[in-house]
Amino acid sequence: MLGTNKEIESSTGVIYDPATVSQGAIYIVTKDERYLNLLRASAESLKRAMPDLPITAFSQFPVEGPCFDEVRIVKAAGDGFYDKARLMLQSPYQHTIFVDADIYVVRPFAELFTLLDRFDCAATHEEYLNTDWLNHYPRPDIPPSYPEFNTGILVYRRSPAIDRVFENWSELYKEFLDINPGKATNDQPFFRAAAYYGAARIATLGREYNCKFRGQGYLNGPVKLLHGHVKFKMRADYMRKVAGVMNASEKPRVYIGGKVYEQKISGRLWGRRKARKVGSFPEPESVMLLRLRRLKELIKERGVTKLLGKVVPWHNTRLTRPPKA
Repeated sequence: MLGTNKEIESSTGVIYDPATVSQGAIYIVTKDERYLNLLRASAESLKRAMPDLPITAFSQFPVEGPCFDEVRIVKAAGDGFYDKARLMLQSPYQHTIFVDADIYVVRPFAELFTLLDRFDCAATHEEYLNTDWLNHYPRPDIPPSYPEFNTGILVYRRSPAIDRVFENWSELYKEFLDINPGKATNDQPFFRAAAYYGAARIATLGREYNCKFRGQGYLNGPVKLLHGHVKFKMRADYMRKVAGVMNASEKPRVYIGGKVYEQKISGRLWGRRKARKVGSFPEPESVMLLRLRRLKELIKERGVTKLLGKVVPWHNTRLTRPPKA
């Protein structure tokens, strides 16, 4: 039994007062300079929502702006996801929220730090459960009932348990990159393995704290953190529009394909449950324009002949039309 309600016993048995613990947010941007625009937009939204929360950015690129309390220039390791995993341990704060560059902060989230009084870390489950699409990193030793966490938002405290999870996370990823140079993947399968075998207490957050709004999911209560971008753009006016639709209802609801639905019960003698549309939001740009831009990129990457060979398999033959069956 602790002496006061304000005192907390950490996982290592040390008693401390949360009021004296430093809190802050960190961003990590390396490898791809295009993320800098997202970084600034995200940090601006965070400062609007929580002006007193300090922000530290880790980057190999120059980062400027009034939103950043500290910028640490780092040497990139060659893979942005690996940089993210290894730099987590360099947070200057005792209680940290790592924020992906494409996170838009809708409302304050101070309650996330309160979780760290009892847990070492907090994160949402990945909406797809498994992002190792091509099975590059199979782990049959881990049951499929243990899904990935989405590492776009990670709230954590400095403790031996979480330090070891982060160390293992970066070590597993580095081993993979050394054995498989150039093989495209992401950091989440490795965090899953490190968390599964680690001793850290990880709290599971709802999607209200990491809402990948261009995908699908379930919400109950206000969305506080939106996650996603289109072509490395995250305009504040568009994100406010998305937040307005997502939070038009705070009842239990689902979202998919830019549409939000909640349950409606109708009927007098026997209630019938039906989906009621709450609202919808479009893509930030014309879909046709986005498709044309993508086609232009593919032509530049592969060339017209190779691209047509993919789309029309018989393009490179002498035939002028598809062969007869």
